[in-house]
Amino acid sequence: MRRQRKADNLTKGQAAKLDALDELWRLEPDWNRSYRRLLAYLAASGTLDGPANRTGLGDDSAFRPGAWLRKQVGARADGKPTEQQTALLDMLHGHTAETVAG
Repeated sequence: MRRQRKADNLTKGQAAKLDALDELWRLEPDWNRSYRRLLAYLAASGTLDGPANRTGLGDDSAFRPGAWLRKQVGARADGKPTEQQTALLDMLHGHTAETVAG
């Protein structure tokens, strides 16, 4: 997928097959991994209330979900996220800049 992410000559069929494998395959790998970590944290009843440097849950205690989301909010203000990243962040209902500002 790393090579395909950089390829600009994929057919629609090839892109569709990659989408079927992983709808987030186009995203930069580190961003993709952190976004998935955030989703897992929220699915496990993690909260973004409180300090932004709160650690993740269970086996992912090194992840700082609030800090990562705050970084994304800052990048968004600078116009850095891709359209897909922006759409994914928009789907995080209730987890806005105000939520992670503290």
